[in-house]
Amino acid sequence: MKNVLLLGDSIRQGYCHYVKEGLKDIAEVCYPWDNSQYTQYTLVSLSRCLELGDPHQVNVIHWNNGHWDIGHWDKEKVPLNSPEQYAVMLERIHHRLCVFYPNAKIIFALTTPLNPDGNGSGDPRPNREVELYNSVAGGLMVKLGVGVNDLYSVLKDKAASFYIDHVHLTENGYQLLGKAVVKAIKANL
Repeated sequence: MKNVLLLGDSIRQGYCHYVKEGLKDIAEVCYPWDNSQYTQYTLVSLSRCLELGDPHQVNVIHWNNGHWDIGHWDKEKVPLNSPEQYAVMLERIHHRLCVFYPNAKIIFALTTPLNPDGNGSGDPRPNREVELYNSVAGGLMVKLGVGVNDLYSVLKDKAASFYIDHVHLTENGYQLLGKAVVKAIKANL
């Protein structure tokens, strides 16, 4: 049996049980109980993930960060992290994952799009900003030799009926993402 670690924000929390079910015959899937939030939080929380099992036995890590980093908290005009800060933090997380999980293939998932019906949250981030951060992350991952799972494209043309708010999805939306994550992981096992 292979071993898979899922890391990420509340989007990961929404699809993790679909991934666990989709891989039940070929891999043990584990993930932290908490939301990995923004990149700084992910970086300092990684050592707690070591409690989930032998890190040398992890075959694949599927990881995302983005929505929190891009967020305009309390309606600020600028995101929590600039694109440059985001890239630096992603590279630091990648380095730490390589140290903690030396035998794992790493897949980075691009940030999912925002609800196409607009923004009722008061957070002024638009999808063009998500696309900019995805471009930064995608370019970095290519440089690092990390596979990219384009979850943005999976939801890009989906209707607002796939969303429960500005960012989070319905069960149909999470199920769709879960299938895409299972496919990416299977291709790397």
